[in-house]
Amino acid sequence: MKEFIEAHKWAIVLSIVAIIIVLLFYLIGWWTLLAALLVGIAIFFGKLLDNGGTESVKAFFRKLFKGKNA
Repeated sequence: MKEFIEAHKWAIVLSIVAIIIVLLFYLIGWWTLLAALLVGIAIFFGKLLDNGGTESVKAFFRKLFKGKNA
């Protein structure tokens, strides 16, 4: 059992996260979760800007959208 869990840990973790998100959609509602997500994104980018300015935001998007040929 331990080998199975170690071999599939990300599938297990992400499945649990997906179940929690679905339950939150039903219990809290779509608009509340959307508002929380937008606030979280704003905080993330605010911290990026505080720590490194616009260059850190550019580096984030370069890393995020880096293709295999880049």
